[in-house]
Amino acid sequence: MNKESRNVKFIIAALAGLVILSLLIAACGQSQISEAPTKPPIAASTKPPTKNPTELPTAMPVPTYTPASTRPLSGLGPNPQRVEFKAEDGKNLLGYYYPSKYADAPIMILMHWAGGDLCDWKEIAPWLQNRLDENPAKINRCAKVGTSTSWWDPTWFPPMNADVSIAVFAFDFRGYGESGAGGAGPAWVMDAKAAFETAAGFDGVDATRMASMGASIGADGSPDGCLVYNQKAGRGCVGALSLSPGSYFHMDYGTVVHDLAPVPVWCLAGELDSLSFNACRYTSGKNYRSEIYLDTNAHGMVLLSPDLDPQPMKRIQEFIELVFGESVQPE
Repeated sequence: MNKESRNVKFIIAALAGLVILSLLIAACGQSQISEAPTKPPIAASTKPPTKNPTELPTAMPVPTYTPASTRPLSGLGPNPQRVEFKAEDGKNLLGYYYPSKYADAPIMILMHWAGGDLCDWKEIAPWLQNRLDENPAKINRCAKVGTSTSWWDPTWFPPMNADVSIAVFAFDFRGYGESGAGGAGPAWVMDAKAAFETAAGFDGVDATRMASMGASIGADGSPDGCLVYNQKAGRGCVGALSLSPGSYFHMDYGTVVHDLAPVPVWCLAGELDSLSFNACRYTSGKNYRSEIYLDTNAHGMVLLSPDLDPQPMKRIQEFIELVFGESVQPE
């Protein structure tokens, strides 16, 4: 074999070796990728948003309003008014409207958990309405035993600025209270949307300043209803607060929060309440805020307790100040 032939064979062998070495490196790298540690699993109910975060609006639409202290009185009494309304599928629903003492008032829509009905809010609704000095009448059906929890005692609720009065609408989802049987999950979304539509038409309400708060199933109804209402009306819902969500309406919580941005959404959950913890912890978005209470599995309405720090009722006041522009805490 001449020298030229030997050189050609050496070059071919070297090239073959390089090819084999490249394949081995690629295989090792692929193995390392597949075995790399991953971040804690996200619950199925909190899968990442489907849109790119860069698509988020950069500013929250700010509604116009007149400070409560300079607004005229509404002329409406403090007593809760029984309201019958319908969802878009024709389902009859029932709620109670607590009017503000001021005209053109913001309104908070309250959504109950699966363990109760609108009576869950029988102490909290008058606290938000801030008309206790006028002795508002109680809802008769809520006077029965078992519709409240012993620690929901207005004596420990944080005081409200005397010049503030938030209108309130509490209602029963279908299958609860006076709304009767029929449907769940996606059907509850229609109920939440109907509650917003109904509240927008109340006398004394500023339909550009509506917000929602809910517990457990209502914790999903709060942002879900806000989103579907705004998608139809264009605007109106300016905030949603969730106490222990879990994508119970079959709408992914993280995606809903993303699609609502820049409308503020706040989420409160106990660290040991795994589904709700994951929903709060692994959701993000413009004007989104989460509050995780350590070493507790408190869920839904149980989060409204004087023993938790920071006090959840204080967080509700801060949320109201943010979304309504009302200075609700005493100076």
